[in-house]
Amino acid sequence: MLDELDRSFEEMEREIEEAVRHGFESGRKVFSRPFVAGISMGMGPEGKPTIQLFGNDPLSSEGFRSPIHEQVIDDNAKTLRVIVELPGVEKSIIEIAASEDRVSIKAEKDARKYRSEFPLKREVDPESAKAEYKNGILDLFFLIKDKTNKGYRRVSVV
Repeated sequence: MLDELDRSFEEMEREIEEAVRHGFESGRKVFSRPFVAGISMGMGPEGKPTIQLFGNDPLSSEGFRSPIHEQVIDDNAKTLRVIVELPGVEKSIIEIAASEDRVSIKAEKDARKYRSEFPLKREVDPESAKAEYKNGILDLFFLIKDKTNKGYRRVSVV
């Protein structure tokens, strides 16, 4: 487990070095506005560590930040809840697009710009999506697709 964490940190360090080098070589002002970056670490369902980067994308000239998000599965209710931190934006400007296995979120207001696309932990019914936004927290709720049928159906011979 610690070896995997070491590899993740080494990869992150290389990405940061590349981003800073790219910024200076391109002549852009890399840190002309506040720069926010962070790491969220947790433990996945199989006991493997999970690492999520969030904050400014130093390679983006558009100034978007990746918001921190979390996915919570409720197997009893057969729901997937996606919690996304989007402080400082109005709910009317939040754009959400979802498919069975991915969700994309974008919100842009003045200097607050968020954009993220990530895979979902389970296949969901995108038509079942419900969203709530309060105090900078976006809550998305999806029904998890029932995999018992696996897309097959019984065909009668006539």
